[in-house]
Amino acid sequence: MLLPLLVARAQDSEGNDYYFGDNFDFHAVYTDSRMMVRNEITLSTSDKYIWHIFEKLDNSVKLPGKGLDYRPNSPIILGIKLHPKLKNYFSANVQNISKTYHSYLIPDSSDATIIAMGINKNNLQDFVYRIVENDSVELIPWSPIPALSMKYGAKVPFAAIGTFNYPEKLIMVEVRHKKQVGIREGYLIDWRKNKKPVLEQITASGIGAYGYLNLLDPKLNKHYMLSNTGRTDAPLAMQFEKDSLQGMELTFANHQTTPYSINLIRTIDNKRDTIGLEWWTQENRYLVPKEYFNSVGDYELLIHKCGHLRKYTDADILRIAYHIVPPKSVHSQSFWIVLIIFIGIVALLFFFMRFSARRRLIKVEQQRQSASLQIRNIQAQLNPHFMFNAINSIQNLIQKNELEATNYYLSKFSSLTRASLENAEKQMNVLSQEIQLLDDYLKMEQLRFGMHYQIKNELTVHSDLVEIPTFLLQPLVENAVKHGIATRGLEGLIVVSFEQQEQSLLLSVADNGMGFTESSPPSKSGYGLRLTRERLLLLGQLYPENDFRMQISSQPGNTKITISISNWINHA
Repeated sequence: MLLPLLVARAQDSEGNDYYFGDNFDFHAVYTDSRMMVRNEITLSTSDKYIWHIFEKLDNSVKLPGKGLDYRPNSPIILGIKLHPKLKNYFSANVQNISKTYHSYLIPDSSDATIIAMGINKNNLQDFVYRIVENDSVELIPWSPIPALSMKYGAKVPFAAIGTFNYPEKLIMVEVRHKKQVGIREGYLIDWRKNKKPVLEQITASGIGAYGYLNLLDPKLNKHYMLSNTGRTDAPLAMQFEKDSLQGMELTFANHQTTPYSINLIRTIDNKRDTIGLEWWTQENRYLVPKEYFNSVGDYELLIHKCGHLRKYTDADILRIAYHIVPPKSVHSQSFWIVLIIFIGIVALLFFFMRFSARRRLIKVEQQRQSASLQIRNIQAQLNPHFMFNAINSIQNLIQKNELEATNYYLSKFSSLTRASLENAEKQMNVLSQEIQLLDDYLKMEQLRFGMHYQIKNELTVHSDLVEIPTFLLQPLVENAVKHGIATRGLEGLIVVSFEQQEQSLLLSVADNGMGFTESSPPSKSGYGLRLTRERLLLLGQLYPENDFRMQISSQPGNTKITISISNWINHA
């Protein structure tokens, strides 16, 4: 399902016309060097020099006024071209699961051309695309990229996704990597011409038997409607007593690709003014604040597609009129009495809920502290286990009179010991440091046993931005060395992998040793597995929003232990 998110581009606040021009639009993020804040940016590149997009994304080029660290929305580098003379189009962001896709509202029936500069002859086979109509019908299922092109002044071939024209329809063109789910990008293109907002409900707060009601319901609105004109889009006029409403919420039909502007015309004491309540909103709900119901006068809400009011005719504008009249004296007194009682009840409920919440927070904090202490206790058991194994390895090298290897081993052991002491009190460590510690340890053991090893980091985010529990994989790697490949010499292989599946983190240790059954592992490796299981259980208590699991697969020549942590990585 597609949900509205943020603004990408709109008609300017003065209502001036603007045109698409002879360009392609690409979307990226960058750091504003003045405030060091990450922002979205639309990069327009001439359709005669399309390769300039690579220069704009080249962070080694320092141009005046250019920000820092330009990054495309995805490695696909998707771009779109509309008709050069297309006037007053809209571009807004729409949320598609974990990714944000840009939408374009095309007022006429002109074409939209989409290309992918990040797809070339070397990776063409890795990508597919599809077209979905009205968020419901798949016009083209996931299919190979249609072709490569050298148009628009390109220096190397790029992927031509296609030129599209679907009058009165909304389509989504989506491109993704076949294997890496997180690499995907798309556009929503809307040719529909229905401009006028559709009102579904008006919820008034502060009136009615239960404190709120739907003003469009004929059974409830009889006290507030001035006349019944047969209009179905909105009531012609409503009437409320001064200070009787706490607010009024408007609910619109879904308009994800069409942002709205909301204005209020009010006349108080024969003085008329216009107030801009919202210049750009993609939300389906809008709350008219209480302050616009506390002065006697005439009011009219005007809702229309984003832009200056003078750009639109009455056929494009949704109008909702209401009048505020003086309250009846008896009603006013009753209102204040009820309000005082209500405030008293709310205050009592507030203090009761605050007291209960504080007690719950204290209990939760005590549970977290207990789990944290137990985790540190397990870490204290793991560190000596690692130390003893390393000392045994040094002793074996000394007995073999391998002085150079012993000195190298001692230097690595010193570095690892220092890191172990520095991280002893830390529950979490950045992934890059954990990888370095594992690499140092495996180099030590490689010197002793002659085996081979690989460390694979396949995360799409930088390893400095991800934290994992300190020394989480260390006992599993030690087991793989000592009880897996120690006797295999040069034929021994250990593979340590870091992968992600959407927002989940997968950590695995694999070896080609003799293997074992999970019910009866070697006694010493069983000790490391037991402590790791206990640690994962405690981490689950400390981070209840995440699921910590360990899976073991073992047979002669292929043993693999995988730890999965759900919802651990936040997508950009």
